[in-house]
Amino acid sequence: MNVFSSKDLLLSKWTSNAHFHDETHFVVTGTLTDSQGEVTKVVLQGVHNGREFELARESLEDSDLWRMGWR
Repeated sequence: MNVFSSKDLLLSKWTSNAHFHDETHFVVTGTLTDSQGEVTKVVLQGVHNGREFELARESLEDSDLWRMGWR
């Protein structure tokens, strides 16, 4: 399980353990919050292709799918 603070998500780097939309390296370029200010989704941008995707914040906690940093 990846442990991180929601405050530290913006501009953090992530590696997908399996290709996600034909990309493995991503940067968090934005966050979406609920009415209480809690981060519910993140906006990931592929490093090589520049495409952006929305992903549930909880998905990044799954270490079988995602690793913090670029590897």
